[in-house]
Amino acid sequence: MHITLAIGAATLAWFVIAAILFFNPIVDKLYRSQEGDPAVRALPQGPQTIARILTAVLIQCAAWAYIYTLVAPALPGGPLAKGLLFALIITLVKVLPRDIDRLLLTTYPTLRMSIEFVIGIVCAAVVGLVFAYTL
Repeated sequence: MHITLAIGAATLAWFVIAAILFFNPIVDKLYRSQEGDPAVRALPQGPQTIARILTAVLIQCAAWAYIYTLVAPALPGGPLAKGLLFALIITLVKVLPRDIDRLLLTTYPTLRMSIEFVIGIVCAAVVGLVFAYTL
């Protein structure tokens, strides 16, 4: 049950932090300015899209929780250090490769990609810290 609560907390934290970062007035305006680009696929607004995003975040958090339980004993330091180091792992194996691929292989707008990259790192830190303090 303990890992289930950690997954739920990480999922909720990721979802809320990402929503705050994506939909604040400054970022939202910049992010939406790229919607006309042919490489950007607009998602329909509504509960189904929110449910899909939440499901994707939940699945990722479940996978990351399992991986965290495997690597945590090898991470040095207390919870803060472990959480930030695990966030670095998430960034190196998820966020960075995704954006390198998009940068080199697509015409996805770089402004939008930059926003997603920064928010991805912040969300990785949130997930890492939640796991470090709960698992």
